[in-house]
Amino acid sequence: MGRPPCCEKTGVKKGPWTPEEDIILVSYIQEHGPGNWRNVPSNTGLLRCSKSCRLRWTNYLRPGIKRGNLPGT
Repeated sequence: MGRPPCCEKTGVKKGPWTPEEDIILVSYIQEHGPGNWRNVPSNTGLLRCSKSCRLRWTNYLRPGIKRGNLPGT
């Protein structure tokens, strides 16, 4: 048996993140830390899937993330 789905697919927002959503996610992570991602949408009021929140933090909002051209290219 697998893991249950991360969220209900109805009512979940898809598409680009807004700056307001980014601010909500960053402030929540700064206060509570990147812990249980399944609780993030319900605790923040974001209408996003928990996987979407985790990927947004990991790939775009995390402090110290390096963006731009790779060295040697």
